[in-house]
Order: sequence, then structure tokens, then C-alpha cells
Amino acid sequence: MPHRRNKSARALLSRRDTEGRRLRAPITADRLDRHVTGELHKLDGFDAVTVSVGYRLRAVDESGCNWTGDLVPRYGAGAPGGDVVAAALRPIARAAQARYNLSE
Repeated sequence: MPHRRNKSARALLSRRDTEGRRLRAPITADRLDRHVTGELHKLDGFDAVTVSVGYRLRAVDESGCNWTGDLVPRYGAGAPGGDVVAAALRPIARAAQARYNLSE
């Protein structure tokens, strides 16, 4: 059976702010770390890397996101090189920034 978002999550993702930007779901930094790390682990060869998200911004940026999008990888034994990890993380970071804002 395909995964379905609950009604409240769909409603949140379709809501817009006063400037027309899509509202993001609130998430704690720890949960966002786990989400981003989980997305990276879906790719072959990245199981030895964990990720920590950047820091919260004082004000939302022009897209409505409230965190930097800078991801800090931590490398375990056998992890790919930094350039390879950075390239794999770019689309994951963009997708996470489009979907989530850090909660308090």
C-alpha cells in the first residue's frame, strides 16, 4: 500500500504565507538530522556518514526557510570522500529546506 500523508500534513504543505510562499512543516533539529541522514543512507555507499543540520536563522530567508541549509557530515570508517558526500547532500538539503523549518 502506498504511503499517504495524513490530512493535516497535506493541509500544511498546501498553505501559503502572506507572500505566497509555501509554509514548511516544523521539525526539531534532532529530527531533521535523522531525516537528512536517513535520506543519505538511502543511497548506496553512504551508511558510514551521519549529518547534522546547520543553524537556525534569525529571520526566514527569501524562500521562507529559517535554517541555513549548511549540512555538517560526520564521517565513519569507509565513508566516501568529502566531495562525493557534498554532491550527494546538495539535493537532500534543498528538498529538506523546501519542506521543513526548525521548530523552537
